[in-house]
Amino acid sequence: MIQYKNKELHLDNISVGQLSKDKATPFYLYSFDQIKKNVKMVQEVFEGVNYHISFATKSNNNLYLLEELKNMNIGVDIVSKGEFEAAKLVGFHNDEVIVNGNGKTLEFLSELVDFQPKAINIDSKEEIERLEQIVNTRQKEVSVAIRINPDVDPVTHPYISTGLKKNKFGIDMDSAKGIIEKYNSHPYIKIKGLHLHIGSQLLSVSPYEDAYQKTHEFMLSLKEHGLEFVNIGGGWGIDYEKNGNSFPLDEYKDRVIPILKNINLEIILELGRFIIGNAGVLVSKVEYVKETPYKTFVVTDASMASLIRPSLYNGYHHMYPQFEGDNTEKVDVVGPLCETGDRLAEDRDLSIPNHDDLLVICDAGAYGYSMSSNYNFSFRPAEYLLKDGEIKEIRPREDINDLVKYYKVNK
Repeated sequence: MIQYKNKELHLDNISVGQLSKDKATPFYLYSFDQIKKNVKMVQEVFEGVNYHISFATKSNNNLYLLEELKNMNIGVDIVSKGEFEAAKLVGFHNDEVIVNGNGKTLEFLSELVDFQPKAINIDSKEEIERLEQIVNTRQKEVSVAIRINPDVDPVTHPYISTGLKKNKFGIDMDSAKGIIEKYNSHPYIKIKGLHLHIGSQLLSVSPYEDAYQKTHEFMLSLKEHGLEFVNIGGGWGIDYEKNGNSFPLDEYKDRVIPILKNINLEIILELGRFIIGNAGVLVSKVEYVKETPYKTFVVTDASMASLIRPSLYNGYHHMYPQFEGDNTEKVDVVGPLCETGDRLAEDRDLSIPNHDDLLVICDAGAYGYSMSSNYNFSFRPAEYLLKDGEIKEIRPREDINDLVKYYKVNK
C-alpha cells in the first residue's frame, strides 16, 4: 500500500502529493484494496469452519465503509444506540447485527426486543434481569448470548484488556452457568450462544488458545443447553511498528482452529482493527520544524483531536514524510493544540521534512476518526476512500457551522 517511488511517497501507486491535491489537511484515506486483502486473510484462516464475521463498528463507524463491508456479506457488532441507528441506516438485516455493551439502557433494550438482532450479548446478571422484565411484559421472544469472562491475560495495554476478572466486562464462569441453568427454559429469553472477547491488539495466539479451550470445557460442563453459536470476539493485532511483528495467522490456524472445530457450533468473529487498521492513513501537513537547544519538534496540523491513540495509549504509529531523505534524526512529532499531551510521536527517528511537506501517519484506519474530537474547537477531518483508482469523499471535513449549529444568536 505504501512505498517510495523516485523519492516521493506513494499510496496504492498514486503519489501522496496527487492524492492530497485540493484537499484540506489533515484527512483520513482508506484503501479498498487493502480492506479486501485483510478480509481474504481472515477467510483463508477460517476455511472449513462454519463462521461469520461481524465488523466491530466502534473501530470505524463511517457509513460508506460499513456499506462496503455489508456488500462483502460481513455483519456488524454494535455497542451503542448510535451504532445501532447507523447499522439500520446502512441497511443491515436484523440477523446481521450483534449487540454488545455493558450498560444498555432500559429504552435501548426495549428497542432491541422489537428489532430482534442475531443476539444481545448479556454482560451481567443485572442486565438479563432487566431484559426479563421487558420480555415478560411484552410477551416477546429475544435471542441472547451470555458473555463469559474466562479470566485470561491477553498481554496487551490495560485499557484494552477485557478478559480478566478485574475487567468490567462479562460474567465469571460459575455465575454464567447459574444464569444459563436459570433461563434455559425461559419462555421468552432464548440463550442461543456464548460470547467472549479477551482484549484488543493481541499479537500472541496463546491467550486465544487458553480462552477458547476454557470455553469448550465450560460448554461440556453444562447439563443442557440450546446453544447455536459461540461468538469468540476479535482483538487480532496489526504491525504498528513495522518490525514484522504481525498477528501469527498460520499459528492461529494450527493451534486455535482445531479447538473451534471441536466446539462444533457456528463461530462468530468480531474483528475491527485487523480489517480496517492498516487500510487507513492520516495525511497531515508539516507547519513548522521547530529547533530548540534540547529537541527538534515537527509541528503538524494533525493532533490528538484527529488521532488520540498516541496520547491515550502511548500508541505507536509509523510515519512517512512525503519525500524520502537520506538521513534521519530524533524528533518529536506534535500537533497544534494547547496541550502538552498533544503528541503523535516522541524521540522518533525521522527524515526531517520541510514546512508544507506532507507527513503520512500509518495504520490509522481503526480507532482514528471514531475516537476523534473537537478539542480546542478543532474540526474533524474529512475521510476519503481510494477504490479502483478513484478517490471518493465519504465524510466531509467539519466546519464552524457544524460546531455551532446548536447556538442561537439573540439579535
